[in-house]
Amino acid sequence: MPKWSRPSLDTKFHIDYDWWKTSGKDIRVAVRGQLCNECQQRFPDHRNTESVDWVDPETAEVVQADALLQCLRSECARKPGFISKNSPLITNVFRLFLLNGNQALTPREMHEQILWQSPETILRTLTGGTVYMGIRPDSEVD
Repeated sequence: MPKWSRPSLDTKFHIDYDWWKTSGKDIRVAVRGQLCNECQQRFPDHRNTESVDWVDPETAEVVQADALLQCLRSECARKPGFISKNSPLITNVFRLFLLNGNQALTPREMHEQILWQSPETILRTLTGGTVYMGIRPDSEVD
C-alpha cells in the first residue's frame, strides 16, 4: 500500500469509479447530466444506452462505444461553453476527465484547459475535504 502524502500541484487526480459504487450513486446519471439540452432530449434517461456501434472517423473501424460518452465527446464538447467560466469548477474538471477517457491529470494540467482557474484553486477545491463527483487523487500515480 502506498504511503499517504498531502496532495500537491503535481498530484494526479481521476474519477474514482469505486467511489460512485460505494456512495450508492450512478455515474451514468451524472454523465447524462453533462450532455447538452439536445442530447439530453435524445437520451430521456441513462438506461439502455451503454453500448452503441460507433465508426471511428479516422480509421473507419466500427467499435462498441458508450452512447452517452460518445455523444458528449462528439457533439456536446464541440459546442461553445462546454468548458467555460460559467460552469462550476468541479463540473469543468469532471467534463475534462470524461473527455480524456479518465486519464489522470494534475492541477497544473487541468489549468491548461481551465485557464481562468489557477492550479492552486483547482488543488484546494479537489482537496477541500468533500469528494465531488468521485474526483480523487490517483494513488497509483502519485
